Parts: sequence; C-alpha cells; structure tokens
Amino acid sequence: MLAATWPLVGRDTTLESIRPALAATAAGVGGWGCVVVEGPAGIGKTRLLEAVAAEAAELGVALAFGRASELDRVAPLTSLLTTLQSTDPPDLGLRELTTSDANRFQLIDRIGDAVERYSRTRPLLMILDDAHWADEVSALALRILVPSCASLPVLWLLARRQTARPSPAQDAIDWLIDEGAQRVELDPLPEAAVADLCAQVLGAVPDETVMALAARSGGNPFLAQQLVTALQDTCQMRVCEGTATLVGDALPSSFLAAVRQRLRGLSPDARRMLEVGSVLKRPFTVHAAARMMGRSAAELLTTTDETLGGGLLVDRGFELAFRHDLLAEAVYDNLAGPVRSALHREAAEVARAENRPPMEIAEHLVRSGSPGTGEALEMLRDAATQVATHTPGTAADLILRALDLVSEHDPARPALTADAVRLLASAGRLVEAGQLGETALHSGLDAATEAALRLGLAEALKHAGHNAVVVHHTERALARSGVPEPLIARLLALQAHALVFDDPDRADRVAADAVRLGTEVGEHTASVFAGVARSVVARVRGNLEEAVEHAEWATGLADRVGGEAHHRHPRLWLGCALATLDRFDEAEAMYTTGQREAQQMGTAWSQPLWHFYRASLLLGAGHLADAETEAEAGVRIAEQLTALQMSIPLLTIIAQVAIRRAQVTVARNHLQRAQQLLADGITVAREDLTWSMAQLRDLTGETAATRDLLGSLCEVLPDRKLLLANDPGAGPALVRIALRACAAEHAKTATVTMRQLADRSPGVASLAGAAAHAEGLLYQDVGALREAVLYYRLSPRPLASASAIEDLAVAEYLAGHRHQGVELFDEAVGLYRACGAQLDVARVYKRLRTFGVRRVAVVEPGSEDSWGSLTQSELRVVRLVAEGLTNRDVADRLYLSPHTVDSHLRHVFTKLGVRSRVELTRKFVAEDGIGQDAA
Repeated sequence: MLAATWPLVGRDTTLESIRPALAATAAGVGGWGCVVVEGPAGIGKTRLLEAVAAEAAELGVALAFGRASELDRVAPLTSLLTTLQSTDPPDLGLRELTTSDANRFQLIDRIGDAVERYSRTRPLLMILDDAHWADEVSALALRILVPSCASLPVLWLLARRQTARPSPAQDAIDWLIDEGAQRVELDPLPEAAVADLCAQVLGAVPDETVMALAARSGGNPFLAQQLVTALQDTCQMRVCEGTATLVGDALPSSFLAAVRQRLRGLSPDARRMLEVGSVLKRPFTVHAAARMMGRSAAELLTTTDETLGGGLLVDRGFELAFRHDLLAEAVYDNLAGPVRSALHREAAEVARAENRPPMEIAEHLVRSGSPGTGEALEMLRDAATQVATHTPGTAADLILRALDLVSEHDPARPALTADAVRLLASAGRLVEAGQLGETALHSGLDAATEAALRLGLAEALKHAGHNAVVVHHTERALARSGVPEPLIARLLALQAHALVFDDPDRADRVAADAVRLGTEVGEHTASVFAGVARSVVARVRGNLEEAVEHAEWATGLADRVGGEAHHRHPRLWLGCALATLDRFDEAEAMYTTGQREAQQMGTAWSQPLWHFYRASLLLGAGHLADAETEAEAGVRIAEQLTALQMSIPLLTIIAQVAIRRAQVTVARNHLQRAQQLLADGITVAREDLTWSMAQLRDLTGETAATRDLLGSLCEVLPDRKLLLANDPGAGPALVRIALRACAAEHAKTATVTMRQLADRSPGVASLAGAAAHAEGLLYQDVGALREAVLYYRLSPRPLASASAIEDLAVAEYLAGHRHQGVELFDEAVGLYRACGAQLDVARVYKRLRTFGVRRVAVVEPGSEDSWGSLTQSELRVVRLVAEGLTNRDVADRLYLSPHTVDSHLRHVFTKLGVRSRVELTRKFVAEDGIGQDAA
C-alpha cells in the first residue's frame, strides 16, 4: 500500500458511508461486500482507499491492497493476483500461483477457495485501485468472486475512473453495481476543504493569492497539492506569521506547468529517471532505469533517494512507482517527440532483457516509430496467440493494434482481419466483429480466409442466439469454391445447429453431411458437433431412441479422439436424450461427469447449459426447490459470462417453479425478463417460454391471451415435439388448459401429438401415461385416466403422476365412487406436498371442499425462518459448511457445481435470517439432530 502524501480533507461524509460495510466485515458478518469508488484522476480515490485501509487495520481486518496498471490489460489475472499476493498479514497461499497453471476457471476457483479459507480466521479487505485497468480474467474473477464471497467476512473496495472506451473491467464493475454494490462518487472539494488541504500541506494559512492559484485545480485535491508543492519547491511561497502568500511572477498556469517547475529543481539524473519511468508505464526497478540511462544501479542510489524524498516516486518494495498516474502522464507529455521515441526504443530492449510480456515489448516498438514496426507486428500476433484461449477480448485488442501497423494493401491484412473478427466475436463484441467483418468481406478475401472469418463470426453469433445470421454466414462461406474440407465440415456442423428449430429436416441433412465429411478428413470436432445436432433433431421430431443413438455415437467419438472434439461436450445432449426416455439416473450420471470435465477444461460456454439440463432433470423429478437453485446458479453464471442466450430457458424454469408455488408476481417478473432478452435480439427455441406464459395467463384467468399462446404452440406442435418430449406432463396440462380456454382444436392437436410420441417409444412409462392422460381428459374417458395412473406409477415424474391421479379422483368421485375418489385426492396431495407444489395442494383442498369433504390443511414443517423450511439438499450443504468445507469442497463432495452450492447457501441464509457462515455454523451446532437429518 502506498503511504499517504496529503491529508484527507472534505471526505468525512464519504468515509461515513463506507464504515458500516467495514464494521460488518470486521464483525465477521457477510452480505454484499463491495464498494465502488468513482471519480476522475486526482480526485482522491487512492487517498480515500488508504484511509479505509488504515481504519481496517485498527479493526483487525486483514488487508490485500493492489493497483492495476495500464499494461495489466494484456496480462491475464495480473491485476487480481498482484492484489491477493500482497495480503497483510500473509498469506493467502497464492504465492506459487501463476497464470500458466491452469485454465481461467480453475484459477478463479483456486482463488475463491483461498479467500474463503483465509477469511475464516480473519476478516479481509480486498482493495483494487485503478480497477478500470484490470485485465480480462481479473474482470471475470470479480464477476464471480464478489457474489460468491457474499456470505464471508470479505469486503471488496474498488476504485475506478470512467474511460471513454468500454472494457471488460468497466463492464464487470457496472454489473457489480447493478447487482447491488455500493457506489461512491467523489465530487470536487469545496473551497473550504481546498483551503484546509493547502494549510496542512504548507503548514500555514493560505491567503487569497494562494487560494486563487489553488482554485485552478477545480477542487481536485491532487492537482491543488501539486500546484502548491511546486511553488514551495521553487521558493515562490513565503510564510510570514503563519500566513502563506505567493511571490514572483512565474506562477504555473496549469498542472503541466507546475510539474515542469518541480522538475527544474531536480538533478539531471533525477529528471531522467522520471522520464524513463513515464515511458515504461509501469512500476520499474532501479536496474531497469539504470539500463535505459546507461548508468549502473549503484550510481543511481542518490538519485532514487531524491525522487522518493521529493514525493514524486514511491517505494513499492522491489520497484519504484509514480506517486500518481497524473504525474507520470505529465512527465511523459512534457517529453519532446524525438526523445520520447528514443526512450521507447531503449525501453523495448530493457523489456526484452527482463523477459517482459511480448505485448509490452511490442508496444514500445510501436511507439518508437517505423524502424521497429515489423518486429512489433510479429510480437503482437505472437502475444495474441498466447492469450487467445483465456482472454479472447485482449487477444482481439492486440490484433487490432497490429492492424494499425499494416497498410490497406498489405498481404498480411486479410488474415489479421479474420483473426480479429474471430476473436472479437468469441469475446462477445459482436457489433465490432460485424463492422470489421463486413469491411473485410468487401476487400477481396481468398476463399479460405473468408470462410475462416465467417466461421468465427457465426460461432459467436450462435452462442448469442442469432441463428438466422449464422445460416447466412455459413451459406455464403460454403458457396465459395476453394474452401478447405476441414473448414467446410465445421461450417456444416454449425449451420446444422442453427437450423435445428426452424428447419429440422434440412438440419439433419446438413448434419449428416458434416459427419460424413468430418470423418473422411479427420475433422472430428465437426463430426461430434454435427452428431449432437442430429440428436437434437431426433428429439424435435420425437424419435427419442434415435436421439440417444446419435448422442452416444458423438460421445464415444469425443472420448476416443479427445482434444477439441471433447470440448464440444456431447454428454450434455446425451444426458438430455436419456432423460426423455425416463432414464433419469443415467442422465444425472452424464451431467455429473460432463460438468466436471467442463470445469477442468475451462469451457465457459457450456457452464449455463449444464445448469439448465440439470435443472430440467430436477424439475421433471419433482425436486422444485433444487431445480430453482440450479437454474438460479445457471442464470448467474450466464450473466457473469455475458452468455445471455441460456438465461431465457433458465428463467422459464424458475418461472415454472414459481407457478407451482402460486407465486404469480415472481413468475411474471422472470418471464418478463426472458421476454426482454428476446426483444434485445436473442433467439432461442420459444416453446418453453410460450408454454410458461400460457400457464401463467391461465392461472391469472386471462382466457383470450391463454388461447393465443396455445395457438402458437399448437401451430408447430405436430412437427416440433420437443416440448412434450422433454416434459411429457406438459401434454395433458396443455389439453386441460385448452379445454378450459374453449380451444378444443388445440386440445386435440396436443392429444394426437402426445400419442404419436408415445407410440414411437412404447417402453417409456411417462410418455405412455401422458398420452393416456391427455386422451382421458379430451374424451372424458375414465378408463384412459386409470391407465395413465398405472403408467405414471412406473415413471420417475411425480408431478405428472399426481396430476393424473387428481384428474382420476375427480372422475371417480363424479362417477359415484366417493371413497375411492377421496383416497386418490389424498394420494395426489401427498405427491404435490413432497414436491413443494403449493398451488396444486391448494387446488386439491379446494376441490375436496367443493365435494363436501373437509380436510385440515397440513402446515408445512417449519416456517421461513426455521430449520424445518430447509430442503434435504440445503441441509446437506449446511452440514458440510459447518464442518469447515469451502464451496469447492462441498461441491466436490456432493457432485455439484460451486455455483449451485452458492445458490443453496443464498436460500439457506434467507430462510434462517443469517448473513455469514460463522453465524450459520453457530446456529447449526446449537440445533440437536439437524446434522443427522442432513446425512
């Protein structure tokens, strides 16, 4: 941490606003522990951080204080690791951690684990100054770690200034603020505070001449302090009887002029050391400065003391740094052009000798002028290659920098542009990628380069859900002759996925071509990806055994060849296909294995998908609370990764759970959020969202809207059976709602489609039960309802079973079989209650009352603030947390993702009214028998 250089004045109110969060952290209380301090350069952000850090030390809070620098942007995880490795008292156990150890998600997980373990013994304040410079992986880490530390005594304090150009760091901080981080804006100091500052710097009361000059700072404390100090250094300030006044005519007119005046009072070596440091643009060693100055390190010891004593540089342990960025910028701006170029050439050689990152060397070569441009171009490309896997956005920036170095007609430009487009698209910067891509596509690219460019664009657009544009780009690329066959196979596989929902027949043909060609030319990644596309097409058509066969083939191939093919995670689709055949245990095994593989590989794009499929499986199995928890975890990771396409189906699952609980407002809010994402241009298979909206409209009695929504579903239902394949219970539910909405044709369409689906997979109990159930409702056939109940009792879907039992109970009661009807009602209630479906329980009790049967409503065990309100999954998590396990440890023990564990804990904290793990553990220990219940 930097030592304070001027007193903190005029910030009492600001400090007071931060103190509650600091006090809560010191007391071991969790919560959303993040404060963002904002303001322009020199406004006092760093000084405020120093003051908070000092108060934290007095409260016994451990401190990790770091500061990002401009060059951090191209060094993955540097910003955060530098902060974490400065813990006082040490140590977080991250001294040996380097960015080359593992993929970015493993690194972030290890950091989260270390922070969690450390904070158990002592509360922790994490300060990152100049966070706007943070690198791409550090920005992602902030998105993930700040929320995951909510239950820990950890306070994150970030300082930033707004920059004109968006960046991952700025986006991450904006997201944190939207999610609840406290935002503190530093305004210019009032005149009284500026006077107080000047008095404390000068040791005397400033008169009107001093205050007139200080007013030029615009209330910026750093600028005011520098102006006053410059006058002191040049003997233009006189103190008489405790009052300071200005003397002389050569008063600085600006901050730059003030810095120039201060430099004039330094020795030539001290001035040159400052100039060298400003060119290096990062903390530097005395040895680095000596090399650039052509001196020995020993010769600069006195010079170093001079710059430190003058308050221009500060000691950062083994390195020197400017007291403030504005000082460095001022020194740099005062350099003459030729001098600046020469120093950059020297800096490039020093960076090379110190084995600095290629980007740093390249940047100096670029700024040195044309002689180093060719070498700089190669270095930029090499640097982009090195970081592309973990930080595509940073790699894209490097390539864009390289593009600035080549002319419009340079032969290297098309390939560079294709790389930039691909990387921008991978980083989610679709507008930039599209603009650059469209420009490049009109510049006469050869077939292979154009195809690679369009493939990069299409892959990113597919993740964003823009399927029509994906088809356009792949068609254009495939239309050209001379495209390499491996590239053709990948284009075909991607096109197949984009066509699955709009034209499944064509999708299957294209996927089959991709499988064939990929197999012939050894492009196994395309074969695997196309194989799972065929599996999805088979599910859409209702050919469920075929869906399993295609997914099993793709999984087997990926396991055999490994590499990038394995990164396509065909187990995702195999698990889903197995679930449609009621093979829930096998599906769960696929998800458990596949999700662990994805975490090890660091394939970020797949994380929301794993959560979605597991949530779908849990919903089908009637575990409503666990399904909600899994879906919430998926939404959070989708937002953290800005992979918003998957947020839509995840939000519909949360809405489905809310509907089952009669939480109308909650369901409506989630569905409106999903609709907004669709309105923003994200496209997905709409069945799940439309179906959820139809259920909500039915629940709220909006008959006309319900009928319209069912109409849009049934319009595609005969050809697209995906909704009913994934959730057989949706078939009879759709029939029931359609009949209630006086839409008999829609009810008939759903019934016929359900029967077709069941007949194609005759051994699947859920499908057979759903078909009989739908027919029983449509034709008022008690025999069909009895058949449905028999089938459902062999299936793993309790909610669908309870629904059929309830409908049979009504039919039996109306047929005069009163005793049998009541028994069936009681059975349905038992199933609904076990699943947590309060809406359904209430409906059955209402029906019983209508039939003159009185039942005392069973109070659910426990209330919202008691242990009885926790699910068994939540209790298992609590027990392991109380044993001292971290989220990662708990996740490994329970075969879950850490995000799911975090979601469980959020629910537990809300139900029990606690804010920290310490408080949770105390409550747990005080409760006899809870630990055994959770086993």
